[in-house]
Amino acid sequence: MVENVNNRVLVTYASRYGSTKEIAEMIGRTLEEQGYAVDYMNVMDVSDVSAYAAVVVGSPIYMGKWLVEAVDFVKKFRNDLIGRPLAVFAVGYSMKEESDMIRKSARASMTEVLMYVEPQAEGLFAGKFAVEGMSEADLQLMKMAGAVPGDARDWNVIAGWARALPSILFTVTD
Repeated sequence: MVENVNNRVLVTYASRYGSTKEIAEMIGRTLEEQGYAVDYMNVMDVSDVSAYAAVVVGSPIYMGKWLVEAVDFVKKFRNDLIGRPLAVFAVGYSMKEESDMIRKSARASMTEVLMYVEPQAEGLFAGKFAVEGMSEADLQLMKMAGAVPGDARDWNVIAGWARALPSILFTVTD
């Protein structure tokens, strides 16, 4: 079986409670609507990225950083990721309030990832805080931060970012 690698995109993610997974799925669906063949996968399930023309990887922000499994994915595949179009995104509930300080803090969550790769696109998205299913420790952290449960994801912003990816990641050469 020979597949056309030119339009295959891997959208991979780490997700603690499902919000980042849902954002990754929205990004993937948006790319599919533009004619790309998309595989969605948890970062822990990826064994090879060589079959993809581009990779999109995202993680929630937890304790000011990407989840360790997302960072490990970038470390493991850094040589392959450097050689292909790459977009990264971070999801944080604090992003519900737009300010330069919050955006700067959210971008800082990717510092360790950016030591290994230079993505062509970076997305910062507000997340969701739902108490059901959340660990007691995480729930206490959110309460200490004064967070009020809610879904701050802006699907129009996410879809807009995803629609812009092909023009950023792929260049047509004749």
